[in-house]
Amino acid sequence: MKKIISALLIVLAIVPSVVFAGGASETEAADASGKTVIRLWTNDRHDAAFWQEKVDAYNASNTDNIQLSYEIYTDNLQQAVDMAFQTGEAPDIVKYTEFFDKYILDGRFADILPLMTEEQKAMTQDAWYDGKNYIDGKLYFIPENNTCLRLFYNKTIFDRLGLKVPETLDEMVEAAVTITNELKGEGIYGFACNLKNPATGLNRSFEPEVERGTGLRLGYDFGTGTYDFTPYIPYLEAWKTMIQNGFPGCESLDIDPLRSQFAAGKIGMYMSYTHAEPGVYESQFPMAEGQEWGCTYLPIEEGAAACGQYFEAALCFLFNNESENLDAAWKAYSAIFLNEDNLREHFEGGYGISNLPVVLESSEMSAQYEANPALLKTDEDVMWPKTPEQAYPQDFIVEGLDMYNTFGAIIAGQIDVESGVADLTERYNAVNERLISQGVYERIINPDFSRN
Repeated sequence: MKKIISALLIVLAIVPSVVFAGGASETEAADASGKTVIRLWTNDRHDAAFWQEKVDAYNASNTDNIQLSYEIYTDNLQQAVDMAFQTGEAPDIVKYTEFFDKYILDGRFADILPLMTEEQKAMTQDAWYDGKNYIDGKLYFIPENNTCLRLFYNKTIFDRLGLKVPETLDEMVEAAVTITNELKGEGIYGFACNLKNPATGLNRSFEPEVERGTGLRLGYDFGTGTYDFTPYIPYLEAWKTMIQNGFPGCESLDIDPLRSQFAAGKIGMYMSYTHAEPGVYESQFPMAEGQEWGCTYLPIEEGAAACGQYFEAALCFLFNNESENLDAAWKAYSAIFLNEDNLREHFEGGYGISNLPVVLESSEMSAQYEANPALLKTDEDVMWPKTPEQAYPQDFIVEGLDMYNTFGAIIAGQIDVESGVADLTERYNAVNERLISQGVYERIINPDFSRN
């Protein structure tokens, strides 16, 4: 009996906190009325109200007898998708995220090119990226938006202390420590990161900063085809100082609690995605009275040339290749999420940064982007090739602590910086060399890819 109870508790623990668009009763009603129910899973919350309104309008007016169930997973979308694929209960449409690379070789996601009209192809072709969403002549998703990692800071705090917005690593550390030293008596601290899950928190902050400063992608050097985490050392030292002098309890913070504290004026700086934060502070966590946020580029070592920083696809969805209603799913998606008017309104409202020229050219720039031009993608933000770990995730298994958990332990002072980095470099190269020798892949070198 204890084993049964434990198993049930494990299952319940990974069932997501979900806000159903219309709720289960609406889905049941749609089934009863003979409508084709299409399920869409996402974890975006900053623009949930915007898209819910569009979904409701579509459900009320479409003549195809389709009902879209728009379901928001608050924190564990990836776990839910893993379980759903294992049980054959995967939704028709799911937001693109890290599990794409995990499942792409299994044929679980549909090629959407056969579903697209010629007009849709022309509208989106500038957002087809070889090796990213366009692979071997197949298109798997459309990045309607893009997102970049930036440093978000509290303008009110910086103005109060007469601090310069940091451009270098040392300036960022100095500002973080100064804020904590001067204002911790008021419960205000210089820096924070959502380290409850190091992979999630550091992937959206620390890693892109190192990437911009060193030209390495996840520790990989495309010039040599090897891993080298040594250039990470000054950044790890800086983060160790900022976190240990930063907002208390970062090791247990999720991103939304962090955002709520930032909105309350309790955190001076943190790093996050440009597509989400404007909407977050507009509706999800409005800034407290008198508090104002700003956005700037990720600080790097003084004297270092800024390397091309990876930008990520946003507002893009994958289609379940095993769905029995793929055509209906495409109709619903096209009417809502590939609708030019909706995308223009989404961009102008500050809910996301459009990646489609047809939308950008016909939109008015919102005040948020005018005030914070660093929110927008620049020529410095590029689509990098995949590292071996990304291209072969099922094979690239590292023994011991992975990259992000090692970084988390170093930042927390649990592992020595230099020995931890040396060990990480050795272990990642061991896997890379073994897989090359076994013929899983040839050494991945991309001399034509410019890092600067």
